[in-house]
Amino acid sequence: MFSYFPYAAAFIDDGSGDGVTVDPALVGVALVVAPFVFVVVALVSRNAMAPRRILLAMALLLGLGLSIGLISPVLGASAGLGVGTALTLKVPDIPDQMRRRIIAVAFAVAYTMLLLFVAPPAGVLTGAIVPTLMVGFADEYGAWRRAREKQTRSQEEGA
Repeated sequence: MFSYFPYAAAFIDDGSGDGVTVDPALVGVALVVAPFVFVVVALVSRNAMAPRRILLAMALLLGLGLSIGLISPVLGASAGLGVGTALTLKVPDIPDQMRRRIIAVAFAVAYTMLLLFVAPPAGVLTGAIVPTLMVGFADEYGAWRRAREKQTRSQEEGA
């Protein structure tokens, strides 16, 4: 969120009637803060592959931010930060967990896009919060599903 809000604020219409002007200072602040966000996520989660994942997350932040940002800059930042969080957060020992995380972020970005067209202020706030939350929900779902499979296997072996 610390990197997302300056980026989103850089594209706000100032009400002068000239259209949307981009504030390069706020874009610069967002791009400077984003690596620190990924570093904190990787180090706090004790990801053993932190340096490589942080660099990959930064590359994807720029790639997704620029490509999806053509639809809406807020949407591009949301997608980039969501995928970056999914990459830098330590992946639990659950099969196909990264796939679940990426799918969750994709659903969150689609929801954000819908809200940006229906209710723009809600879409801006949703874009900051929901992709990161969906990474956590994907991890919880994966853990629940794994526990359920273990329970089913133990019941079948016991029967």
